Amino acid sequence: MSFLNGIRGVLGGSSPEHTNWIEPNTVDEIRHVFNPDAGTHLLYKHSNSCGICFFSKKSIETVMKANPDSLKYHFVEVRKNREISNFIETQAGVRHESPQALLVHNGKVLWNASHGAITNSAVEEAIAAVQESST
Repeated sequence: MSFLNGIRGVLGGSSPEHTNWIEPNTVDEIRHVFNPDAGTHLLYKHSNSCGICFFSKKSIETVMKANPDSLKYHFVEVRKNREISNFIETQAGVRHESPQALLVHNGKVLWNASHGAITNSAVEEAIAAVQESST
C-alpha cells in the first residue's frame, strides 16, 4: 500500500466501492427511496473538498459495518451529482448541507444531521429508533 493510499484510508474511510454503499448516478436511481413502501434508507451527502465529510463518512461506515443488512446506505458525492443532491433536498424538505445524513423510512425523513452532528452514536440511535417504531 502506498503512503497516499494509507492517508486516504485514515481520512476517508473505505471508498464507496468497498462497502455496502449504493452510489446513484441519476435521479431515477434514488427516486424510489421516497416511496411510501420503500423501507429504510440512509442517504449520505458528501463533498470530497470538505474535511468534516471524511470524518462523518467514517462514522457512518462504522455503523454500516455493524448493521450491514438493516437498511440501505446511499452515497451521494454532491459536486459530482448536484442534480441528485437537489432532488433529495426537494423531496426531503431539508435544506442541503454537506456532510449531511438523512434517515428515510417508507418515504419520510425521520432523522437528519449535518456536519459534526453525524456521529456513530447519533446514527446508531436514529436507526434503532426507526427499527423500534416499525415493529
